Formats: sequence, C-alpha cells, structure tokens
Amino acid sequence: MENNQKDVKEAVRAFTRCAALVRSLGVFSSNETLEDINTSDLRYLLVDAYLGEVALKIVDSDRAKTLQAAQTYLKRFLATCEQHGALSDEDKSYLDGEISGVAKDADRRRMEKIARYRREKATKDKLKVSKPNDETIDEELDREMILVTVDLMIQRAIESVKMIRDEIIMVEQMRRAREREELERERGGRSEGTAAVDLRERGRGLVDRTGPVLAPDGKLLRPFVLTNRREDLQKQVFRPGHNLPTMTLDQYFDNEVKRGNVLSGGTERPAKYVPEDTDEDAIDAETIKARQWDEFKDDNPRGWGNRMNKG
Repeated sequence: MENNQKDVKEAVRAFTRCAALVRSLGVFSSNETLEDINTSDLRYLLVDAYLGEVALKIVDSDRAKTLQAAQTYLKRFLATCEQHGALSDEDKSYLDGEISGVAKDADRRRMEKIARYRREKATKDKLKVSKPNDETIDEELDREMILVTVDLMIQRAIESVKMIRDEIIMVEQMRRAREREELERERGGRSEGTAAVDLRERGRGLVDRTGPVLAPDGKLLRPFVLTNRREDLQKQVFRPGHNLPTMTLDQYFDNEVKRGNVLSGGTERPAKYVPEDTDEDAIDAETIKARQWDEFKDDNPRGWGNRMNKG
C-alpha cells in the first residue's frame, strides 16, 4: 500500500509539472479548434484529465483537500475541451445539470445512465479497433486514437466530477459529526472534573465561591466553571414565562404568624356606653346635651346656609 501511494504521488508530481509546462509554453491558443491543433500537440489536452484521475487515488488524512484538488484538475480539463470545441452540447448540458444539482426524476436519470454507459462502451470498442497491431502508425490513425481517447476521458471526467461533489458533501458531514462528538466528550469530561473538585472542596471545607477567581499576581484562588449560555437557554425553552411560586399559601401564612404580622383571637368593638338609671350625673349630662342639640336645630333650620337654593 505504501509503495503504491508513493507511485501515485510521484505520478501526480510528474503530471503537475507537465501541466505547468503546457500552460507556460502556450501550447494551445484560445481561438483554436480541434482541427487547428497539431496532432503532436493534441495529446497534451489529456494532461489535466490524467492528473485529476491519479489525484483521486491519493489516500491521506485530509480527504476533502484531495477531492477539491482533483475536482479542480478535471474541471480545468473540461473547460479546455469546451474552449476548443471537443465538448458536445449534450455533454455540456449534462455536466451543468450535475454540477448545479438540479433534481431529476428517477426514469430520466436511469435513461441518462444507460445512454452514457452505452456511449462509453462504444468509445472503448472504437479505441480497441483503432489501436494498430504493430508499432508503425500513420498520423491520421494517431490523431483518430487521440480524439477517441479525449472523448472517453470527457465522459469519465463528467462522472468523476459528479462523484467528487457527492463525496465532498459526505466528508463534510462526517467532519461535523466528529466535531460534535469531540465537543460532547469535552463537555462530559469537564462536568466530571467539576464534580471531583466539588467533592475535594467539601472535604476541606472550601465552599465559598463568591470571592475573586484570580489574585493580582495571576494565581488561581478557587476553581471555576465555564458555562455555556447556549445550554442555559436550551434548558429554559420549556419553562413558563412567569416566575414560579417558591412556597404554598399555607407556608406563607405560617411564616407571617411566626413574624407576628397576624393577630390571633381578634378584638371586639367596644359597646356604646349606656348610662344606668342610677347614674344621675350621667343622665343629667345626656339631658343637657340633647337640649343643646335641639336649640341648635331651632336656631339653624334645615337649608339655612344654602343661599343658592341647591340640594
């Protein structure tokens, strides 16, 4: 496995140098079509295709980076083919649909797969027929073999781009799942560590958590816990919006009685004093008061002060 990966990485480096030379030497012009490109130069259209296919075989820890690099090489190959007229309208439409991720019904997708499989098989058969039996080959046959190979690699590149897109999504989902597991594991370890510290504090009598956490010189004075505001909000989702009571009415009444805020037994309203028949002083006082009231009413008839005749 290690020797195989060593060969793969060496092939990637070789194709990378070759692709850089093709671009730096300007082998292809942007306004050239397939007919304008020399047969000796035509084979260099395949460099990026081979580079992308070999890059997919790399096995390392950063799979996402490998997939993105291979995707870049294959898309560059397809863009070059489109620029020089090697990419058909059918292939371009199919590629655009796969890259954009437009949903297709099952029947249409199945028919497309069957059609592309048959096309790839026919291209491979054509390549076998075009391959000469001896080492001598004329330019016309050489050119035909290169064009058939370009068409075959276009079909493979389109399928590889689709596969890479799906794998990148899967790799990203796996990465997020690992991050969530690590975060939950860290939170669990932090909770266990906090419980152990609490037990040690109780054993030593260190229960005061109101003092400062750090001393002026930076020394840690007492343990502290990093809280997560998000977790606190999640716990409060199903709580009512109002404050819940902390005691019952009976408990509140008992507390008020203990504080002396409730009078027990109650008091009766004092009865109106009625003088006895034998109490002559009291009777005389009542008689005088009644006479004075009668005289006042005679001197001040009802309505006397009402000048505006109101009421």
